This record gives sequence, C-alpha cells and structure tokens, in this order.
Amino acid sequence: MATYRGRKTDICRTVGYDIWGRPKSPASKRAYPAGQHGPNLKDRRQSEYGEQLLAKQVIRRYYNMLEKQFANTFKKAQRMSGNTSLNFLRLLELRLATAVWRLGYAKTIFQARQMVNHCHILVNGRVVNIPSFQLKVGDEIQVRDREVSRTMARSSHFEGAAVPAYLESDVQNFRGKVSSLPEREDFPKFFQEQQVVEYYAR
Repeated sequence: MATYRGRKTDICRTVGYDIWGRPKSPASKRAYPAGQHGPNLKDRRQSEYGEQLLAKQVIRRYYNMLEKQFANTFKKAQRMSGNTSLNFLRLLELRLATAVWRLGYAKTIFQARQMVNHCHILVNGRVVNIPSFQLKVGDEIQVRDREVSRTMARSSHFEGAAVPAYLESDVQNFRGKVSSLPEREDFPKFFQEQQVVEYYAR
C-alpha cells in the first residue's frame, strides 16, 4: 500500500504549525512553506476551495491516512445518523492505530501503525494487525505479553501518557479500554471539520 515518503516537517511548514505537537518541529521557528520562496508565500491569500483542501489535508495527515481511505471514511460517516462532522471525527479517532497512539504505547501515529502491522497489539484478546480496525465502546486494547512488544511500549513512556477521557488505561497490565465515544473537546482545536464537510459536498 502507498504511504507518504516525504519529510513530515514539510507538511507542518505548509500549514504553519506542527500538527502533531512536537516541540522541536522546524515549523515552530519557520512557519512558512519550505524552499527559497517559502517566506513570500506565508501571507498569500487562499481561495475558499484552498482553505477547504488545506483543512482536509491537515486532518488526513494527522491520522496518517491515504486519500481513498479518508474519503471512504467520510462516506461512511454520511450514512450514519446524527452530526456528520462529529461522526467522521469519531470514526477517525476510533481506528486501532489511533488508540495505540493515544494510550501512549507509541510515540507517534506512524509508530503506532507499525506496531499494529507487526502484530504487537491485541484487541479483546486476539491479535489484530489492521491499523484501520474500527473499535467500539467496550473494546479492550492490549500490548502482547512478549518482551519485544512491551519493551516498545516502555520505551515510549506510556505510563505518563495524557490519555483522553473516552479511554481507560490500565498501566500495570499494558491495557486500555474504550469507555465511551469521543466528544468534540477530545479532538485538537485546530481541526476544521466543517470545512472538510463542505469540501466533500462540492
């Protein structure tokens, strides 16, 4: 499957801030696109379409997803009852790779995807190696009881992770549980999900 092979710092510099919250990101000092013309582009006006596209790309990159995956997830959210934008964010947040990252077993969403792919994670006691696996309320996520798997979690210092309210963390047993559906306050404030809805409504 295709993955983004470019520099992740370039994504943040295009946006103007670090979307993953890394303190040493170059975007914190150079909040403009990379390249010799970058400083001249930071105050460039964008069209309405450009703003919608950028909002979509920010969320897509944040969750490390491919374009087709992202669009299919939005279509699924449209078919659900309730608020489309909130349903969309919930589907993204309840992906297995995202939960592994939120529980602190991986330092980044990229490492979390790799951990799932390499069979280091259990869901309800069974190995799941699909990063996009959709979790439900009540599902348990656990690091496999193997030295290599648990060493990876320890190296990420998961004990001190800021676990969101919709997850319960059992640090001693390397286990977490989806206790409720995430609400809007559980997502980054810079998400502009309504812009994404308008983008796909064109």
